[in-house]
Amino acid sequence: MKKLILIFFIVIGSFVGLRAQRQVIQIAPLFEYPVAPEELESIQDKCNYLVKNFWNNFNFKGKQPVDQYALNEAFLVYVTTFQFASAKEVDSSVDKMIKNLNGNPGLLTQFVKAAEENLYGPRAEFWADGLYLKFVDALLKNKKIPESRKTRYAKQVAAIKESSVGKAAPSFWFQDRARASKQYFPMSTPTILIFGNPDNTDWRLARLKMDSNFNLSDALQKGKINILYIIPQESENWQSEVSNYNKYWTLGQSDDVKKHYDIRIDPAIYIIGSDGKIAEKNILPENAVTKILEMVN
Repeated sequence: MKKLILIFFIVIGSFVGLRAQRQVIQIAPLFEYPVAPEELESIQDKCNYLVKNFWNNFNFKGKQPVDQYALNEAFLVYVTTFQFASAKEVDSSVDKMIKNLNGNPGLLTQFVKAAEENLYGPRAEFWADGLYLKFVDALLKNKKIPESRKTRYAKQVAAIKESSVGKAAPSFWFQDRARASKQYFPMSTPTILIFGNPDNTDWRLARLKMDSNFNLSDALQKGKINILYIIPQESENWQSEVSNYNKYWTLGQSDDVKKHYDIRIDPAIYIIGSDGKIAEKNILPENAVTKILEMVN
């Protein structure tokens, strides 16, 4: 079988230009991918067909592990269609797949890994937490999968559900720069919550841009907004790492926060509205600045 040509316009035929940066991937495919019939003219109709028929040639009853990399790539082609297919067809396809996987715990575990890579993790090209949770919930409910394999996913589910957009921002304990124990809880002041690693080069540049933003600095100094920067892992010298941060920022370190917040990227940035609810999550620093200023202007 020829090496996998992983490009969405090849799968669909007429979508030249889509995903061109991933044109050639040197991984042999697990099975023959479907091609949408030429008589289907619209992108949505083609993608609905592909979503519905993508796994027709895959053996869900096989007891031997499949190549995880090849499965990840197949799953990538599959989820690319989600962006254009109808939500109804996507939900139906995922539900059907999970039904096929429930009797094969080993393969279910592999599919959850592929779903994490392509729907949830930092390398995913788009996030779909609701769809990802369907796969994880199936794994957690499967009695044939050892509990030891479920622990990490159970923590993911708890954090995702507790820190979803629209939910009240969870409180958490942290150590401030004076080594005092403090508790964050949402207040009426719109807040940017930033969870990250001070050594991140991209973050350093983003922070400098934030500090140089006059409107942001003005709103911060006047008490119209709050900014919290929390390091979400153990760090003995974290105070020195943030010693040159803006004095108006609240700085801290927390071992507790990952239990409550979905932190999948660095930095993970949340916007908390004046109602104490999560307005945005895991957004870019520049988008966070724009959103918080919209709230107070």
